[in-house]
Amino acid sequence: MNALSGHLFWDVNRDEIDPARHASWLTQRVLEYGRWADWQILVSEYGKPRLAELATGLRSLSPKTLAFCCACFQLPKSAFRCSASMPSRSL
Repeated sequence: MNALSGHLFWDVNRDEIDPARHASWLTQRVLEYGRWADWQILVSEYGKPRLAELATGLRSLSPKTLAFCCACFQLPKSAFRCSASMPSRSL
């Protein structure tokens, strides 16, 4: 996990992050602010099934991140906890 981009830890002490205990926080941080290389590190660390489980339980995701997760995990928006609180956009 030391290979993750430094900018992901702007507000916390990187040495205090436990990948097992803080998996949800770390997943959200990488999804929202990480680079592609950071995402690949998470996939190799947790695996896609575990990341899907973590992502679907997050309370908030940006619309762009939610769309990425839906495509990546091949899940509908309704499978994500955060989608229940997102306002619908009409064109």
